[in-house]
Amino acid sequence: MTIRTDSKNSIHSNRIIEDESDSDIESVKETKRRRRPFQKIGITFLGVAIIFSLLLVTVPAALLNHVNTFVDGVLFRALFAAFVACLFICLCSIYYLGGENQAWEDPEGNDLNLSFQNITVILGIVIEFVQLFSFSFNQLSPFLGSEELRNLNYLAIPYEPGKVFRVIGESYTSNFIARNEQRYYSILWFLVNTMYLPVMSTMFGGVDCTFQSDNNIVSWDSDPSLTCLRGIHIVFIVCSMVALVVYYPAASFAQSQTQNISDIKFKPTVVFIFAQGKVLLAAMAVFATSYIYVYLAAVIVVNIVFLGINVILEPCIVEWVNRMRTVFFSFCCISTICSWLALIPNIKDFVPMILMIFGWVAFAVVYSMLYYFEINLGISEKIFSLIRVKETPRKPPPELNKSSSHINQNL
Repeated sequence: MTIRTDSKNSIHSNRIIEDESDSDIESVKETKRRRRPFQKIGITFLGVAIIFSLLLVTVPAALLNHVNTFVDGVLFRALFAAFVACLFICLCSIYYLGGENQAWEDPEGNDLNLSFQNITVILGIVIEFVQLFSFSFNQLSPFLGSEELRNLNYLAIPYEPGKVFRVIGESYTSNFIARNEQRYYSILWFLVNTMYLPVMSTMFGGVDCTFQSDNNIVSWDSDPSLTCLRGIHIVFIVCSMVALVVYYPAASFAQSQTQNISDIKFKPTVVFIFAQGKVLLAAMAVFATSYIYVYLAAVIVVNIVFLGINVILEPCIVEWVNRMRTVFFSFCCISTICSWLALIPNIKDFVPMILMIFGWVAFAVVYSMLYYFEINLGISEKIFSLIRVKETPRKPPPELNKSSSHINQNL
């Protein structure tokens, strides 16, 4: 009698396990089924982006001597903006909505040892701050010390008008990485994260032209001796388009998918948003530096968004990294505000610098006191409590419920 009961229990247990495995398989299939339309949309917009790139290379060049230079410049920039927009939609559809959003498992602890991998990531975070910080300064809003701080922008935009950015020793570099690929795999995230802005800005620089309607001169800002949409510049445009199609989606996705090299990890969704903010900063630095108000407005908006996301979502699994990034983004916001103040007529050139240093010190003191006295403002909890929807407990299927109750009775 006992043997029969045990056999019945094992049969029901096996049936429950089979039901659970079948439900897991169905959920995986359902997830893939939901992602398929987004992937098709992404492929469609990729094709549209390629069409816009072909139009960008051919149409403005063909119309250069037949229409007003200003009109041709507007058409050239409109086609490039449409190309980037389609590429962005492709990126969102294929890599974000149609891909995996979780690049790592949620850890249980918050411990962090100072290994080489973790130190490399911390260094990358600091360099990222310096890159973002450098966008706060513009040559059209000068004040005491701003020019020296603006030179930090070479870490993000590695060229200036008249000086084309060229890679020196690329053969030696590729051979060195090939020989030490496994040993230096931990610097992959560092390279992807820190080189994202320089590479994107260099690609944007390939299509950065100045259209002068008064004398019909179209010059390439990276090298004013070359004429845009003529000769070798056509090759540069083609290379920039191909590089953007390959690099922009892959690098944006890779920043969230290469985080398993260290213990410092960020929510993939936030990493994706930050990458798009960096693209906007690179575009403004390449195309809109002369439009000072638009430029500074874009920079302050990106900095505020970065700060808000970091405070509300706390994207990093290591708490002190979130606090460090809060300080960094706050410093960026204060610096950009001081650049705005430098535009005030008849203001002394040392006033913005004094206000910037005072703002840094004041924020650091207040933030340190909040942390030292363990004052938790609970901003993220309050916001999430307003938007959180109460979930109703999910009932198990009837058959599974009957099987589990029958097993309990037999036991």
